[in-house]
Amino acid sequence: MSAHAISDYVIRTARAALSAAARNAQRRRFTLYSTLLASLLYEELQKELGATQAHEVRKQDVLTKAIDRCRRAAGLCPDGAVEELRAVLELLETGVPLQAHVTPEDRRAQLRVIQGGLSSTPKPVVSPSKAQLREIG
Repeated sequence: MSAHAISDYVIRTARAALSAAARNAQRRRFTLYSTLLASLLYEELQKELGATQAHEVRKQDVLTKAIDRCRRAAGLCPDGAVEELRAVLELLETGVPLQAHVTPEDRRAQLRVIQGGLSSTPKPVVSPSKAQLREIG
């Protein structure tokens, strides 16, 4: 057994969730179904984390990272959820996070305009004292 010894039940649950999510994505089904699968796995991981002893730091770390990935998977499209669930399974089986394929475009900072904030057209602000000065002058 490895230092992170995740229960067989949780690993089987992760495999089943990945398999079902992959079928869902292949058939171009509903995003909600992928969210449900990620949520079910999330709940099992939470239970496993709760049953983990305080001295099992490595196992806690693996489970915490897997839980974070499940949380991300729940908010993604079916294809994205499959990738996240695949990374969760890899993490649970090996204890090592799956290396993401990051392209240079992904690394670039993305700037977005937020409507209604500073990006909206400025309105002239006239303070009462300046208005009085204009009238006097």
